[in-house]
Amino acid sequence: MIASSPLLQDGIALLDADRALRAGLGDRRASFELSVVEMPRHAGFLVAAGLEEAAAKLTRKGPDPDELQRLQRTVGFSDDLARRLAGALLAVDVDAVPEGTPVFAGAPLATIEGPLVEALLACALVTPALHRGILVATRASRLHLAAGGGLLIDGSAARAASSGESLAIARAAHVGGAAATTSAFAAMALGIPFRGEPTLDFGALVTPEMPTEEGWGPPDRLIPLGGDDEEAQLVEAQRLDQRAGGWIASGLSGTTGVQVALRHEIVALEQEGAWVPRRGVSDRSGAHPGRKMVTRYLDADGRAVVDVVHLTHERMRSPRALGAARLQPLARAVLRGGRALEAPEPPRAGRERAVSARQLLPRAVTHLHAPERYRVELSAGVLGLRTAE
Repeated sequence: MIASSPLLQDGIALLDADRALRAGLGDRRASFELSVVEMPRHAGFLVAAGLEEAAAKLTRKGPDPDELQRLQRTVGFSDDLARRLAGALLAVDVDAVPEGTPVFAGAPLATIEGPLVEALLACALVTPALHRGILVATRASRLHLAAGGGLLIDGSAARAASSGESLAIARAAHVGGAAATTSAFAAMALGIPFRGEPTLDFGALVTPEMPTEEGWGPPDRLIPLGGDDEEAQLVEAQRLDQRAGGWIASGLSGTTGVQVALRHEIVALEQEGAWVPRRGVSDRSGAHPGRKMVTRYLDADGRAVVDVVHLTHERMRSPRALGAARLQPLARAVLRGGRALEAPEPPRAGRERAVSARQLLPRAVTHLHAPERYRVELSAGVLGLRTAE
């Protein structure tokens, strides 16, 4: 049986939501933040992706009555939660960094706000979607750098176990820098260019179409990277000045390459009509309390200088004080009351944003080995809440 609603995927999230209801906290508004735990080794930047997949899941209808009844028997949650889940949208507000934006540890990627029950379930949907998206997009961006800007082709989506996974991988890979995909389904559904060529070798039965060049094949041949240590292969190919019509990356969603850890934490909870800062659900975690926003400071040429995490209603720091010329809030409103505010953004828009924004990062931040750390600072207001008893 295949579940029709993504709400049914995470049984632990359902039990957590049920506990919140039983504790009388289910209708208290909560503010959750999603962020990268720490920057991976040798990764100076990450690429935001997975947002459109997450938004699509959040705006789908709830489970049908028969499905919900079976699930309740399986997991054992209360009738109150079952009634809450029946056919309704998750009434949450979501603000998030657009796909293709360079992001860093220590700054929120997305904020989810709504009744605690709905916010908990929304986090269970959004976190894995953003995690996979960032992982694939960042790997694709690094391979695009390693290829010297040459044609990178996503060969991972075609190997996915399901059509939904294939679309998610192809989209994130395109956002990160892959110019095309070998997945016919993803190319058709997302409007991403398809690139591929036959791989069967009939040996002496067929006359070769073109002579090979130093073992790499014809100079316009698509070269499969094989999925293992693809960055190193591309760096070596560039060193040897090997030419190809394109490089097919099949390890974008695998276990090798950059690894990313995301977490979601509650940072504020409504109490008597006002937001009260909180360090996680238990109020004892390492989360920075308070509702926040991230602002990127840019120099006169539009190059990124520093990101500052401010409290939502805090006065922003002056660009001049940070050696910048102007500032730009990163997140934008995505959902209000569980409904999308805009039509889904095409993946090519995220790719254009990623490629152009990467060029505006400090050059040392984009190094593939031992990169310089990009500056992310906490405002005085955030630091004050963090140190408060």
